[in-house]
Amino acid sequence: MSSITWIFDSNIQLDELKLRTKSQSYAYGRRLYTFQIGADAYWLKFHLANTNQTLYAAFQHELSFYQSFSKNKISFLIDHQIIDFEQQGTVLRDLGEGNGLVLWDSVPFFTDLSTFKTLETIKQMIQQALNSLGELHQMGWIHGDLKVEHFRLYKNTCRLIDFEQSLQLHHQTHNLNATPHYMAPELFHGKNKSVQSDLYALGIILYEWLTQMKLRANSYHDWAVLHCQQLQLQVPKQLEPFLPLLKGLTQKHSEQRLCSVLDAQVLLNDINLLQK
Repeated sequence: MSSITWIFDSNIQLDELKLRTKSQSYAYGRRLYTFQIGADAYWLKFHLANTNQTLYAAFQHELSFYQSFSKNKISFLIDHQIIDFEQQGTVLRDLGEGNGLVLWDSVPFFTDLSTFKTLETIKQMIQQALNSLGELHQMGWIHGDLKVEHFRLYKNTCRLIDFEQSLQLHHQTHNLNATPHYMAPELFHGKNKSVQSDLYALGIILYEWLTQMKLRANSYHDWAVLHCQQLQLQVPKQLEPFLPLLKGLTQKHSEQRLCSVLDAQVLLNDINLLQK
């Protein structure tokens, strides 16, 4: 549920309205702005009609996702507001048409690991990320395009953003719009997205966070080879207690991978036993 009520005040003044869209996305019609109202910062996201229809449809899908939760208090979402540009003051009305999505500002959830002094703190961070993803799954949805920047810290808890590729559980789709960097092996073979493909993506995110190293590949084919054949997990010795979880999340064959967030939480809780 949104807590943003100021947006319907046509007299409000927006400070430091700044375009943040990447050049290629801008050419396709995507618009992403940051702005301030007083001391509070926000993001505004929308897509121009009559441009790239695939991206336009994806954004409309994201708006529908947020609207489906409009009457509920959902702890994995950042406070937000869907706005109608025609009902806004001049500054916003001149930006676009139709609807836009306003999100309260947040910061990256997975930051420099050197700021975390104990394994227990790291475990708590992973637990928060699992809690957010688990709630999404329990609500009957798959994210479909998890990447590290989609985990955000907001009001001292882990939240999720960017639901353009989200889909309901058991929804059959051959739409493989996902980021190869985090794609589960079965997706490269044309299989449907699932809870387990979300879990695989989280496993890659956690692996890169714990090792503070990015996986590298030069092409879609190279990413496919890496995920389907070459991925071998190695972590610093002090972080080896997390290996069972990482391996469970990133098994190449989905039938051998962890089946749910709950399974991942069980493995994570076992880390306490390993530290005794």
